[in-house]
Amino acid sequence: MSSYRNRAISRAAEKRAAGLDVLRDRMPVTVASIGGQQSLTLALDAEARGYANSAVAYRCVAAIADNGASVPLVVRRPDGEVIDGHPVAHLFNKRPNPLMSARAFKSLLLQQMELAGQSFVWLDRGETGLGPVSEMHLVFDQVDVIVDKPLAQRPTTADVIGFIIRRADGTQVPVLPEEMLWLRYPHPFDPLGCLAPWKAARHAVDMDAFAREWQRSSYANGARPTGVVYLGDMNETEFNQVKAAWRASMQGPENAGKNLLVRSQPGSSGAKGIGYERLTFTPEEMAYLESRMANGAEVMMAFGVPHDYLAAGTTYENRTAARYTLWSDTITGKLEVIGSEIDLRMLPLDSEEAQFDLSTVAALQEAQDSVANRTRASVYSDTLTIDEARAELGYDPLPGGIGQNTLTPYRAQWAPVQGTPAGDEARSWDVDWSRLAPSSPDVGAVVERAVESVLARLLGGPSPQVDARPTPRLARADDAPSSPSLAEINEAYDELERAGRRAVQSLAREQKERVLRDFDRLMKKPERSASWLTEVRTEACALAREQQLVLAPPDPEEVPAARLTDMDVASGPEGWEERIKLRDFFDGRYWRRRTGQVLRPFVERAWRRGGTSISGSFDLDEPDVAAALDARVEELAGQVTATTEQVLRSQVLAHGVAEGESVPELRARIQRVFASLSDYRATMIARTETVGGYNAASFLAALDAGATTKRWLATADQRTRETHRQENGRTAAMNKRFTLTKSRWPADPTAPAAQSINCRCALTFEFEES
Repeated sequence: MSSYRNRAISRAAEKRAAGLDVLRDRMPVTVASIGGQQSLTLALDAEARGYANSAVAYRCVAAIADNGASVPLVVRRPDGEVIDGHPVAHLFNKRPNPLMSARAFKSLLLQQMELAGQSFVWLDRGETGLGPVSEMHLVFDQVDVIVDKPLAQRPTTADVIGFIIRRADGTQVPVLPEEMLWLRYPHPFDPLGCLAPWKAARHAVDMDAFAREWQRSSYANGARPTGVVYLGDMNETEFNQVKAAWRASMQGPENAGKNLLVRSQPGSSGAKGIGYERLTFTPEEMAYLESRMANGAEVMMAFGVPHDYLAAGTTYENRTAARYTLWSDTITGKLEVIGSEIDLRMLPLDSEEAQFDLSTVAALQEAQDSVANRTRASVYSDTLTIDEARAELGYDPLPGGIGQNTLTPYRAQWAPVQGTPAGDEARSWDVDWSRLAPSSPDVGAVVERAVESVLARLLGGPSPQVDARPTPRLARADDAPSSPSLAEINEAYDELERAGRRAVQSLAREQKERVLRDFDRLMKKPERSASWLTEVRTEACALAREQQLVLAPPDPEEVPAARLTDMDVASGPEGWEERIKLRDFFDGRYWRRRTGQVLRPFVERAWRRGGTSISGSFDLDEPDVAAALDARVEELAGQVTATTEQVLRSQVLAHGVAEGESVPELRARIQRVFASLSDYRATMIARTETVGGYNAASFLAALDAGATTKRWLATADQRTRETHRQENGRTAAMNKRFTLTKSRWPADPTAPAAQSINCRCALTFEFEES
């Protein structure tokens, strides 16, 4: 293939030899087919006429190029983490080549983009042309794009088989596609064309040049005085004297604004015919001034530079707003286009993505400050949790889940103990855990050990056992195991359910942000996105024709709560899922692991609450309990992730079958998946997992404490299932299931879904007498 490409480029070069003079004039040329290949020469027009002589155009290009060149390029992993020291980032930020700094390189690149709509960068990949990039060089000569397709068939970038750099001295340098980074502002009607902002500004620049030339000629031919004083009648001799006086003392720019004395005309007003007449701008002069302003405004509009950014005399507020507008509406979009092309051509792996880092741009900091102020106001009003506020500002959650509170209960963790007598016994560092909202996840073991160590040093005794956030326990006269009342259990259910709902909603927000970001990245890569969309439509239509798939919500009588959703899911023969690929924007293995991490604090809390309601010595670290807890978290994470993936695949499948749906419509389908997870599914998962986890732990604690039988307690209202109502008050051995509900305990994950989803029942236990 390489030799075939080189032969094609060689034939194109021979055919082009006679047209070098035209190419040097930088005019667009199209040649006929050369053995099946096409050579398409694109005009750079980098020496655009009038650019250097137009102050407005020059300042617009400089504003975009100089500001854009200040932004560093970063390479990130799929999770958004920056890869330090990446060679592509080093090329764009430190040393593109030994002869040019990175700042100058990016500035020149952006100038070419503004003036020509495109820029060619030669990538030095060694002798083979396929190795890693060691240097980058901007191409200042004419470049021919060689395509392997007749022009009548509208070739695209997929048909490019090489480039020819035509040096001014006549040298022709063939370049492989892998050796050329072709950056351009895409043309809406030409797949290989470009659309330069300079083209839109050319007419206004030319008109401004004509107006300036007219004014220059006007000054050269004589400036207009401020006024004329008439001194009466003049004969021919006197008239010639006046002309001579005009030319000698009044003509030329240096005499502008002076008054001229002449003999008065007959009928002049004033004593003895003396009068004064003011000379104003003519309509032509007024049109000149208006045209200069209009042409300047049009040039700034073409380049996307706000008027207040360049105009003198603007207020600080207007100039600040103009800087923000320049960055947000113009430079940011241009850098995203360039970064996306760099990502596509130089970073083909999905594990790496190039983008320009705008976090240090001072002009955009104004908007970030506004976001911070709004977030701060929401925090102080107890609207957002601490972790939600940190996420808004781009920070990671606080360790140990202590940030999953709003501000008031968050601060209460470090408030002085209320009611403590004054004096040495008062300890301001004590924590009044009773004031902490029960929905807060537990603090990690590191915090526990730190608190215990401090207490041991200050009190001079053995380290007390301090839970990071002790689970409220029922008061008992002794330490013997006992069962709480149904009212107390229901109160615990309500608190835990709220915490569980927040945990699932946090997962939904994170998944929505990450999945939509990865989807948008996929859509920004033209070749990959087109290939993926085509494959999805092909497979979806084939599956629809086979009529083997069914789209419908899952049956709540058949699937557990973690697998339940109110959206349609597809079911069909084994293996059909492999035909609709989601890996480009949803990694099931990663999200299964991440779901377990997000939901574990809530599940642990439900288990701890249930276990300590029976026995104060209940310990989640006990091997059997820890193993059961790990198994449940793993199972829950797998079920939640599998359902999300199943719904996403069904939405992509439905999009592929639907006719005429756009990419934004597919994006909206994906968003609905996470809206369901944040609402319907969050309630279902939190409610069922609360009851299931609480009772699983209480069962284990009672079993360890010597319980002999368990008793089913049903919540008696209209929502209670008939089987649960009939089971109320019945007992079963600890190693047996309840007959009617087929459950070991309420919301048992191994019971039929119809018996566990949304269950609100409870267990009490009878213990052996010691």
